[in-house]
Amino acid sequence: MAQITFRINPKPTYSERMTDARAELRRLIKEQLCDSPSLTLLTGAITHDNTATMSWSRRSYMKNVVTRYRVRIEGWPLSEVPFRNLSDVPNLGKLELLLQGWKEGSIRFCQITEEQYLAMIHDPTPWIGPAIDDAEGEE
Repeated sequence: MAQITFRINPKPTYSERMTDARAELRRLIKEQLCDSPSLTLLTGAITHDNTATMSWSRRSYMKNVVTRYRVRIEGWPLSEVPFRNLSDVPNLGKLELLLQGWKEGSIRFCQITEEQYLAMIHDPTPWIGPAIDDAEGEE
């Protein structure tokens, strides 16, 4: 017969905390990217498109976010967390750093001018870091 174990005061495991942090980050990013009523009242959504989705590969981000909406992420801590799919962020500390930045507004979407767009098309490295394997998954 199998023994069943119960946690008396269930404290989330490290893995559960990572999953929760990723889910909250995805929710915040989607909310800021889309036309979210709760966010629009405070700051205005950046795209005004409730079907907008975030893309994480360099090529898809440039096409589906930057080119389509003329917005980019500002404040991403590239020296500490490479710009990539949140599923590929290796530890809770890095996810919490991103989460704190999005919550505080130090990481955010910003509309860009045509001049800024052309500079970013020429070389997006200052905003999303150096090119890595573009086969990385979308989210």
